[in-house]
Amino acid sequence: MRKFFVGLIYLLLSLLFLLPFMGIFVKSINLKMWEYVLKSPQTYESLWTTFLVVVITMLINFIIGTPLASFMARENFKGKGIIEFLIILPLIIPTMVSTMGLQFAFIKINLIESILGVAIVHSIATMPYYIQSMRAGYITLNKDYINLGKVLGANSIQRFLKITLPIIYPSFLVGMSLIIIVSLAQYLITFIIGGGQIMTLPILMMPYLVDGGVTNGTVYSVIYVAFTYFLVFLVGRVVKSIYRKREY
Repeated sequence: MRKFFVGLIYLLLSLLFLLPFMGIFVKSINLKMWEYVLKSPQTYESLWTTFLVVVITMLINFIIGTPLASFMARENFKGKGIIEFLIILPLIIPTMVSTMGLQFAFIKINLIESILGVAIVHSIATMPYYIQSMRAGYITLNKDYINLGKVLGANSIQRFLKITLPIIYPSFLVGMSLIIIVSLAQYLITFIIGGGQIMTLPILMMPYLVDGGVTNGTVYSVIYVAFTYFLVFLVGRVVKSIYRKREY
């Protein structure tokens, strides 16, 4: 009976997650369209631009979100609830409303139609996910380990790489993966801040889907899924590599 229920769960999950992708993959089987997409310079330009935006977004999240998550997990202070509300505020306010407000500010400081400007907006959209994930990891971290690192003379970077990261590695990897997934899904804010000049993969793909270019759209959809998986896999390998080097 147990094997039956396990098999049933696998079947339901497969239908739920794999069936939609399989439908797109089947429709994308067209050698001429694949040849057109793979020979188009815009395809590789969009992949490179998307990669840069994601990397900068991850760096901003790491620099700002990591210490904030650590502080929120370890400290209790008056007004903590207000800060927690501000952290999740980007999830409550409609994306278009907040982006329109940022657009006027970005025009004044020359960040409009720039990769950095797009990455900053993506950071705002992804920061709540990263902070909440890292905060869950920091809650499980015993302060005695950090204090022991201080006693042994380790600086803050060494303590993070040798003590903190190995312990909260799952939370860190989940947080970075969410940044990649959510960042790649941002079409509207990329279009508004990028002004159509910052050609990420969703910006390139969307017109084919909207205008009824089913074949081209499905080809780009397959590339989109594969590229997302590649970035998540790459982050996991890089973090594991750093962790293993620190062990020796």
